[in-house]
Amino acid sequence: MPDTLKWDTRLAVSVDAKPVTPIDSFNPTFNVPVQPLHSLEADNVAHIVQPQAFTFTMAVKAIGTSVATLTGLAMENTAFSVVVQQGKGSDWTFKSIALNDCYITSVASTIVIDGVPTTTFNCISLQAVPTGA
Repeated sequence: MPDTLKWDTRLAVSVDAKPVTPIDSFNPTFNVPVQPLHSLEADNVAHIVQPQAFTFTMAVKAIGTSVATLTGLAMENTAFSVVVQQGKGSDWTFKSIALNDCYITSVASTIVIDGVPTTTFNCISLQAVPTGA
């Protein structure tokens, strides 16, 4: 199998440059709100750009101490980073993604009958720095 089809790169949670756990699923939402500005003479004469907001949901397998560690980070309001752990090759659209100053805003667990339980963390990031491949 060619290396271009081999996906061995993953996202992981890191605290103080030390890996905590790999992320099983990652769903980002990036908002750059723009509000149209109207006048008495015409509509949409200008716009107001509001602050950016980067939120994401990540799921982690509830095996070992990773969920307890992440829950501890949530309860202590400790910042963490989401980093790319690249095994080999260039199998991601982004060369690197730096999500820094991330905080967990809520936690929910899902118990499944036929698989490993997962815990879902809703998070915000105060700094997102994507770098194209």
